[in-house]
Amino acid sequence: MSEIVELKFWHYLVLLLLAIYGLLQLIILPLIQSFIYRRFQATERKVNKELDFGLPTYALATRRLWLDRLRTDVAVQKVITEIINEGEISEHEVRKTALKYADEIVPSFNAFFYFRIGYWVTKFSLHLLYWVRVGYNTEQNYDSIRKNDCVVLVSNHRSNFDALLLMHWTSHRAPISYAAGEWALAFPIRQILHAFGFCIISRKRSGDRLYHCLLKRYVFLSTSQCVPQGLFLEGGLSRDGKMRDLRLGLTNYLMRANGHGNCKDILFIPSAVNHDRIPEFKSLIAHQDKGFKNKGAFYSLYSLIRFMATVVTYMMPRRHKPFGYSCANFGKAVSLNAWQKKNKIDFNKLPDAERREMIGKFGQELAEKIDKLIPVLPTNIIAQVFKENTKFPLSEIELKTRSIVLVEKLKKEGVSVFLPKNDEDYALSQGIYILIREKIIYPTGDGRYKLVKNTEKSLTYYSNLISAYSLP
Repeated sequence: MSEIVELKFWHYLVLLLLAIYGLLQLIILPLIQSFIYRRFQATERKVNKELDFGLPTYALATRRLWLDRLRTDVAVQKVITEIINEGEISEHEVRKTALKYADEIVPSFNAFFYFRIGYWVTKFSLHLLYWVRVGYNTEQNYDSIRKNDCVVLVSNHRSNFDALLLMHWTSHRAPISYAAGEWALAFPIRQILHAFGFCIISRKRSGDRLYHCLLKRYVFLSTSQCVPQGLFLEGGLSRDGKMRDLRLGLTNYLMRANGHGNCKDILFIPSAVNHDRIPEFKSLIAHQDKGFKNKGAFYSLYSLIRFMATVVTYMMPRRHKPFGYSCANFGKAVSLNAWQKKNKIDFNKLPDAERREMIGKFGQELAEKIDKLIPVLPTNIIAQVFKENTKFPLSEIELKTRSIVLVEKLKKEGVSVFLPKNDEDYALSQGIYILIREKIIYPTGDGRYKLVKNTEKSLTYYSNLISAYSLP
């Protein structure tokens, strides 16, 4: 005996939704997760075999493991207990805050994203905007680096593209972990940079002892596991073309890990970058004196949007390499153990005051090596010539003649000068073109070039790189 059961439309709709949900949960999503997991595992195995230094152990650990390890660290727990005992904040709020801080700091490195997606996006972006070159390197000296050596790439800082440029040139050896400022906390920037291995540091919380402890211990733990690090010793972008005063807080933290865990030595590799043009140029010149500290979150967001708009604008068709040349130099690695032996000290046994003094000395030595490595580009040379001849226009022949004299002098002084294609005439023409595009100089119409009024700061930015040298 049969009976026909009639379903209302909403009954049918509910059953259909339940069926789709069951199909997703039991079949489709598990298959997608399994496929992605296999791809990630295959990428990690292949990359670990191809990289000169292999993948550091942290790349194989989940982010949750790092978060748990950081939050349960003895030093972190001690600070948490002290704050709770003071009674001003409840235990729940303290632990919730600690989790929030740790979530901001700890990256979620993804080898597949770094080497399969990030590498090609970075390469495409850099090569679309710049002619990307390495001027000088001592790569043969890096072959002696051991698995238990933590590599720290230290560099000057001229553009937000610096980290991408250095990561691009070191990607065949190891993934480099950099730090980004609080501007990177916004969605989805934080998630993207975390996948690249970036830790995010908020300087606004530098006075918060819980945040300070979490950051200090994360840097210590990652360095003790030989995670390759990238540091900009200046702590911010140069606003006048010269290297800024050093900020060695992170350097101090990571040096404490020397001799702990898997880290037997820390090798600091001096590197230096320079670009013909940078998208942030006008903002840096406009805020040379006061900086960006009091501009607020809205201005930071506005600056980021303007920065991206500038980059996208120059990516438009028919604009071939609009930012000119981008060059990086790499020097010889400096062993922390060897430096301590030479100076007959042990950083981890020094009193705090003496330790800070010696770290300042060590940082200054690294900065001097970096300063000598910074590649001088044709733009800097043309700017220096104009700085010494601000009142009168110069013909192209006179401009190039003076520039060649300056190039020869710089080379004799041991300065790293990068001339594209080893063609002085072509290189200097490129430098003139960039300064015209930056509206620092302009052609007078009779074959000569003259300085645009009220562009002294812009001219000084480019010439400061070699301001210690002058024409005879």
